[in-house]
Formats: sequence, structure tokens, C-alpha cells
Amino acid sequence: MKIILNDDAGSTTFEEALSELVEGAETLSVAVSYLQVGGWELFCRHTRGLSLPKMRIVCTDQLGITQPAAIERAIISRVQIRNFDGDVVYHPKLYLAHDHNDRPIRFLFGSANLSTAGFTTSVELGLLSDEARSLNTLNRWFNELFDRRSAPFTPERLREMQVKWRLVAAQRARNRLKVRRRFVVPSAAETVPVGPEDLDTLEDVFATVQLPIGLLNIDYARNNVRNITKLREVLANPGAAHSKQRSELKLLGFMRGGNLTAIGRAAAAARTNATVARLWCKWLQQTPDADLEAINPKLLVAKRVFPQFWRLREDVRNYFLANAHSPSDRRTLQTIELLCNARDVVQELSLDDMRSLSQLFEQPSRLPEYIRPEVTEYLGNKGTRGWDTDDRRLVPEAWRAASAS
Repeated sequence: MKIILNDDAGSTTFEEALSELVEGAETLSVAVSYLQVGGWELFCRHTRGLSLPKMRIVCTDQLGITQPAAIERAIISRVQIRNFDGDVVYHPKLYLAHDHNDRPIRFLFGSANLSTAGFTTSVELGLLSDEARSLNTLNRWFNELFDRRSAPFTPERLREMQVKWRLVAAQRARNRLKVRRRFVVPSAAETVPVGPEDLDTLEDVFATVQLPIGLLNIDYARNNVRNITKLREVLANPGAAHSKQRSELKLLGFMRGGNLTAIGRAAAAARTNATVARLWCKWLQQTPDADLEAINPKLLVAKRVFPQFWRLREDVRNYFLANAHSPSDRRTLQTIELLCNARDVVQELSLDDMRSLSQLFEQPSRLPEYIRPEVTEYLGNKGTRGWDTDDRRLVPEAWRAASAS
């Protein structure tokens, strides 16, 4: 028997206990109150090699905390995941390991749900053991729970859950960010640590993020045609373009087989950057996805990100459009652009909320692990360039104008 304590120096954490739990196991049975994307990704990393089709999970959406995106990931992984079917509060946290004969061999239980904070930084208490009598009792209890007191997550159930989660998660994120603004005020030289409540906020905000991360400009090629002004310079004399520039004209849809396409010729004749932006956006909207993917899969990312911008709150959009070409608060603008890659909760966030979130991005090592590499790459590469042009205003506005025409 081993006591599990996340916050006690020298003690075994829940994440470490999960690694011990799966030693020699073939699969797991899991009963938790809620499941989040970050927790699911952490769980997958530590259970790699186990039988997922034999794995059973029972959770609930009673509190609006379980993220539908996490359920969808589990279903795609072929895990047998079910929803607690009862009118009483469901609040267990049990992780039960089985061998290849389906016999229970070890259990972990305590206070940690399947979330990043629960397994790493939250104050949690639990117990890891292989005591035989307890194993039999817990195995019998879980079998009853799974077979008789839970039901599958049907598409209809997931849709209902999505509506509920969006409302609850958005309110939860706004409340947490409001508290942070009111009570956590860093000095000029201080960076306030990201706490467990902040991790939960980031989990809700990033739960529906789609990768790869897209931008609100035309920087969807490589490094030679990054903005509309440079694009027009190359289009003015395509015969003089070097091979890398021609390659990037092709990736953006303006050239094929060494010759300008129809959109390329129209853009070459355009007199303003705004006209080029509108021509390109109209072309993206009218071109079938299969054709865009054949040209450059990143064009599908652009086609996803641009309309997401117009689903953000008006105060957020107005601030971005007014400041994108001469940013005084680059991190807030980057936060807004990043979150155009997500859905649901982010569409409810105010400009003040975005500013509060931008402070959390000052510590990228504390972002949810499943999104951390992409955000770090964005903040260190394409998310840092192009802010000295007007493209991040012109392209979103061109997308809306092209949609209306």
C-alpha cells in the first residue's frame, strides 16, 4: 500500500502512481467524475501499450466539466467509454488495473479526476494498493457500474453535452479570469505563477483547438512570400522570381506549372493590397477543399481560421482590427489569433478575458501539454512576424467582404 500526495515533497504523485499502476497490466477500468482533454492525453501517454478496446471508462457530464472533445478522443481510440446513468451525484475516482486474464491486480483511488491538474499540481490524496480483498470488492463494484448503471455516449447525447458544456465552461472561464484580474495583480517585475485554477481555465479554453495553428494573414507558404506587399512585388515580374518564390506562389494558389493562375493574373493587375486580399479570400471560399489540399493543405487551415475570427465577440474583433498593424500589446493580439483556432468557449470571452489569458501565455511551460509544442512554436516563429504590415486587418475584413458578395 502506498499513499499518494501530489503536493508533498518526496511523496508519490498521481502521475507517478499511474505509471506504477499499469506495470504488468493489460488494460484498465476507470471510474471518474469528469474527463478533460489534457487529462486524457496525459493518461494516454502513461497507458501506451495497454489494450484500448478492452479498456472501460465511466464518467459523467452532471457538472458540465467533462469536455465533449475528450469523450470524442476516447471513442476514436476505441475505448469503451460510457456515461453514468442515474439521478444521484456521481463522484468516484477509481483506476483499476487488470492482467491478460481480466483479473484485477492493482488499484489506485483518491481525489484525482482525469485532468492535468488532478494528476500533477492540484492538492490531491489517494492510495495505491494490490490488497486482494479490496481488489475483488472494487472489481465487482465497477462491473455493476459499467453493465447496469451507465449508458453509451450516443451522437445525440454528445450534442446535448456539447451545448451544456459550452455554456458552463464559458461561464467558468470568465469567472476564473475575472477573479484573476481582481486578486492576482503582478508587479512590473513579477510573473504570477500559473495555479491549478488557471490550468483548468486553459483546459476549457484549449479543449476545442484545432491543429495546425493558423494565422490571420497570408503567411501560409514558407519564408519568401510572407505578406501581401511582397506578394505583389513578385507578381509584378513573375519571370524574375527565383525558384523559392515561384514555389511559394504555387503554395498560395497564384502559380501553377510556372505560369500565373487566374487568381495570380487578377492579383497581379490589382492596384491595392486590400483588393489582392479580397481576391484571394474569394478564391479560397469558392475552391473545393480537395483542390486546396492538393495545392497546399495549409490553405484548408486558413479557410478554417478566417471565419472563426468573425465568431469572436465584437469588442475582441474591433480591438484586433484596430491594433494588428501597430501592436502596443502584442501578446493580447497573439492570444486572439491563437484562439481563432478554437471553438465554443473562446467565442464567449471578452477583450478583458483575452488580456488575462495573455498573461498565462507568458509561461508556455504551464500550457496543457497536448497544445504546448504548437503554441511554443507559434510564439517563437510565425506568430512573431508580420505585425508591421496591415495584413492581419486586411485579410479578415476581406474574408467577410468576400463572404457577403
